[in-house]
Amino acid sequence: MRSIHTKIKPEFEPLLAELALHALLHLRTNHSGKVLSRKSRSDVNDILSAWLNKAANSKKYKPFKKKVRSLVSHARAQNLDIESMLDNLLTPVEGDELPHLDSFLLLVNMLEKELNTTVLVSSPEKVDLTHNSKGCLLCVLSQDLNAHFNNRNRLVADISMLFRGTHGERHSFLRTIYSSSLFDHKVEFEDGDFVRISLGLRK
Repeated sequence: MRSIHTKIKPEFEPLLAELALHALLHLRTNHSGKVLSRKSRSDVNDILSAWLNKAANSKKYKPFKKKVRSLVSHARAQNLDIESMLDNLLTPVEGDELPHLDSFLLLVNMLEKELNTTVLVSSPEKVDLTHNSKGCLLCVLSQDLNAHFNNRNRLVADISMLFRGTHGERHSFLRTIYSSSLFDHKVEFEDGDFVRISLGLRK
């Protein structure tokens, strides 16, 4: 991935970092750390390469479409670690261009580890309230998670999250949210089983 980074015009570097972040966001919001730890490098590469090839078709990433596809083909052929390559692109050369999306991804990872669960992404109408009935449920309620961030990956629309779990798990969930220096939350709904919050930027 660094070879792509060094051959790309400076004005496209934030866009390349954005592509890497969205690929990792796709990977880590659809697969828990526990599940990923059981997958082979080839399996993880398959997940990421499928997403990258699809994303490369969009007009947004046209400036380096061929380079991305070439890299994916090479990485899969050599069984290189695509996830690690993408991680290396998260910090642009000049300054931090992606604090909100990067921080959200880190928060998702923290919640998964703290609650030993997988954060789901679902539209509010289709969320399965019985998912993981013997454990806790944590779901981002959104039709399109990317729509909450602008083209510079700043958070522009609050993100709703639904939680179901024990009193102790609820405490851990809210404590992890409180620990964020960037995000704040408002409780939209709460009863004995569920809590729905709206995650936004601290004022």
